[in-house]
Amino acid sequence: MSLPDTRVEEPIGTCTGGPSSAEPFLRATLTGTRPCPARPEYVELCFSTPEGPWNWCFPEPPKGRGRRRAAPIALTLGAYGVQARLARGDGSGPVLDGSAALSMIMAGAAVVVARQLVTPGR
Repeated sequence: MSLPDTRVEEPIGTCTGGPSSAEPFLRATLTGTRPCPARPEYVELCFSTPEGPWNWCFPEPPKGRGRRRAAPIALTLGAYGVQARLARGDGSGPVLDGSAALSMIMAGAAVVVARQLVTPGR
């Protein structure tokens, strides 16, 4: 089984232009939150992207956990579903725990989403 290529051709910081066929990530803007319809202990984050809306549920952070620094995050397709990664210039970075990613996104982290998550089959 081969995993999808999630490398970025240019640094994440410059992935803010309009979509192109060579750009595997889309910039995403957090537009709202709501309780996750599938799991009560999760929160659903709603994003807008240049190619349409995209929502995903993240586990609630443990109570008393402080907010994390708002480092850039890339949401990618991993072996078992969506993964949040600390975004680096080459598109790679360590996988983040979902609740840690939620804290960073809520603190204002820049977010990019793999195009294949927003526009499946493309």
